Amino acid sequence: MNKKTLPLLLLAVLFTIAYTSCKKADDIPVVKESDNYFPLEIGKYVIYNVDSTIWDDTNCVKITRRHQMMYTVADTFTDAKGRASYRVDVRIRKKAEDPWQIQSVMYATNTGQELEIAYSQLRFIKMIYPISEGRTWLGNAYVDTKDATLAYFNDWNYRYVNVDMPFSNGQVNYNNTVTVMQVDEKVNDPETQPRDNATRTFSKEVFAKGVGMVYREYYRWTYDASALNNNDINNLDARCLKGDGVVLRAVDHN
Repeated sequence: MNKKTLPLLLLAVLFTIAYTSCKKADDIPVVKESDNYFPLEIGKYVIYNVDSTIWDDTNCVKITRRHQMMYTVADTFTDAKGRASYRVDVRIRKKAEDPWQIQSVMYATNTGQELEIAYSQLRFIKMIYPISEGRTWLGNAYVDTKDATLAYFNDWNYRYVNVDMPFSNGQVNYNNTVTVMQVDEKVNDPETQPRDNATRTFSKEVFAKGVGMVYREYYRWTYDASALNNNDINNLDARCLKGDGVVLRAVDHN
């Protein structure tokens, strides 16, 4: 073999190996971080066991109802800003043997920088990217908190905690999750300050890789110390609250 041709052959072999390696790597689908915790694919669904709570201050009772909900990614469309978005159908049933009934619709947009979810004519920034422990953002920035009925959404400082940690929602264990603490506010305590007005607002969501949201806990109540029931010295132990709450636990998905 001509000695001059040996280096050229070696270069050709190295080029072939490099090209083949690159081609194989390109053939492997890469899951972006922004798709990990909230996959948006048509047909994707998650089923939840739901506990809904109402604090009725008129009758001074706490009412809890149980049912199931299913979130299904049903369709895709281009939103008003020209972005790829998805319609998520929300269905409900009282028991597992009952047929699903459509309840509402949500809209999801993942820009690669943030995950926006819109429902009940409100838009929230549920996640931002990249995900990192302790990172914060104003998740309700798109909510018109100048509206008195929405003022309680003001300045919720969302925060990532327990990134890539296991989580149990009480019914199913998930290996890789991230928790979004949305708000944890308390003004006074009716148990120790029955003569002072009080409020309590709490909200957090947990997302699992490859699944989506696997846990949600939200509740908000107010306590009016001047209300007739709370002002009655004979009924003081009741502590009549007004508000609502919900806990969702993911129990099935595809």
